[in-house]
Amino acid sequence: MNSKLASMNAKVLTSNDTIQNNSHKVALDSFVSLMKVCSLNITLQSRHSEQQLNEYYDIYFIDLFHCDWSEAIPNNILQLAKHHKVVLFNVHNEQLCERQLLLSGFQGIFYLSDRSDIILKGLNEVKNNERWFKRSSMNQAFSYLLKKNKSSISTLDKLTDKVIFPTLTKRENTIIDLVTKGSKNHEIADQLNISTNTVKTHIYSIFRKTNSRNRIELITWSLQSTKHIDPTLN
Repeated sequence: MNSKLASMNAKVLTSNDTIQNNSHKVALDSFVSLMKVCSLNITLQSRHSEQQLNEYYDIYFIDLFHCDWSEAIPNNILQLAKHHKVVLFNVHNEQLCERQLLLSGFQGIFYLSDRSDIILKGLNEVKNNERWFKRSSMNQAFSYLLKKNKSSISTLDKLTDKVIFPTLTKRENTIIDLVTKGSKNHEIADQLNISTNTVKTHIYSIFRKTNSRNRIELITWSLQSTKHIDPTLN
């Protein structure tokens, strides 16, 4: 695991104004130096082009020091976030809605005001396939998906006691049902009379089978999958 993490390749996309703006250069150099501490192999580009976005890297870091996405995130960046890990950095406070970034598939966000120790912690979390957002934003996104999923769950409950996804075991389907209702690992363990470690093992298996990286993506997958349930199921 450690050797894999150490070999991760990162693409840093910044703007052409960096050289002419000393404060931007200082902020960029500081962030890049912290990336190097985390053993990321860095390729730095000063322009955003379609060709650069089509190249494969383990993680894309996009510098927002001079970018204004207050009205809308560029479509090519949204598409990139759907298929790759995309992290935003040098973000000004209140510049973007974190909940929307989460729901759009972004991996994390770092602010200009973040301390170095916070950035280091976040970079290591991102390397370990975790999201890096404020806890309140994670909760908001999670609550939004749960609320959105309630109507689907209610409709499906009238059709069948439980929706069974074909590639999953009966126990995994049960756990998905509990996760979509907001249950935490220890609550699932208590309800199913199994250990929390066993719950984690099942959830990792579910993530792999559903191509989900976390609970938010799993709930999104569940919501999208239930739209195609055959009403004749029994």
